[in-house]
Amino acid sequence: MLNARSLLRGLLTVGLTLLIAGCGGAPAPSGNSGERSVGILLVAHGSKSSTWVHMVEDLAQQVRESVLAKPGVKAVRLAFIEDTSPDIASEMKAFDAEGMDEVVVVPLFIGQESTLINSYMQFLTGIRSEAKVIKQLQNEGFDVYYPKARVSMTPALSEVLKKNVLRRVEALRGNDSGEEMGVLLVGYGDQVFGQQMEELMEGIGRYLKIKTEIDTVAYAFCGKLTDYSGAPVVEAINEVLELEKEVLVVPVLLGVDEKLQRDTIQAAVNAVATTSRVRYKQDAVLPDPVVNQWVMDKIQEAVQRIQDAGGKTVPSPIRSCKPDC
Repeated sequence: MLNARSLLRGLLTVGLTLLIAGCGGAPAPSGNSGERSVGILLVAHGSKSSTWVHMVEDLAQQVRESVLAKPGVKAVRLAFIEDTSPDIASEMKAFDAEGMDEVVVVPLFIGQESTLINSYMQFLTGIRSEAKVIKQLQNEGFDVYYPKARVSMTPALSEVLKKNVLRRVEALRGNDSGEEMGVLLVGYGDQVFGQQMEELMEGIGRYLKIKTEIDTVAYAFCGKLTDYSGAPVVEAINEVLELEKEVLVVPVLLGVDEKLQRDTIQAAVNAVATTSRVRYKQDAVLPDPVVNQWVMDKIQEAVQRIQDAGGKTVPSPIRSCKPDC
């Protein structure tokens, strides 16, 4: 994706988790003991697909009214890492212009992205500062801005994926029992964080086996890891069909990107000799009211901690610190 990945792998621990306590920096000045003004920043990876972008924008629009009703929340914004605007820096500048005391960042990422993106998002959002990293990010074309507001971050979407995938499996299965069906999960894939993605897929697989009559669950990747080749998907479909009469193919992708769901996965399904034994829909995690509710719940938890703490350091599990941490 970016050369910045290589740099940050050397400087950050892959296991870094953002559901942690503050890093000891001085808290942002509260001004008074009253309600803190809070901005909410939803952050997604970005895509050249307008379909994908519109799906993420729809999520932001659907949760906005409810989020703005929460104590102290004054604005809800959406930013992207790459391929789409606005970027994080421009939205952070807007929050500062509006005089926000706090900004809560909500990463809309899946699987390995939640490890990788959350790592360098700490620098892009002003949670962490390290001169060498900042300089490299700037060299890679990122606008790095440290807001006056104090910044904290919620977990990524991985927690809610199991229910989402189960819903889509059941929709593909219809009224059939599933006893002679297998499932193939198709994710984006990542050369560096492949283990994290595999663990995510295996966890979803175990959940599906518990909740359905389906015993066979496999996974394959379709993004840069495979150079957008459908061959691994074709191979995985055939392996499942050796064990089961039918296979349900489910994309574990945030939104619909034609290059993935259509040009890679659908093309792979079409290439299978026994296409009639494959059930596939060009869908994605979004849209999903359950995901929307999960986003609103995480924001509610973060805002409640901020208001309960006042001007003091925000307690775990929200990570919060100033740029001099």
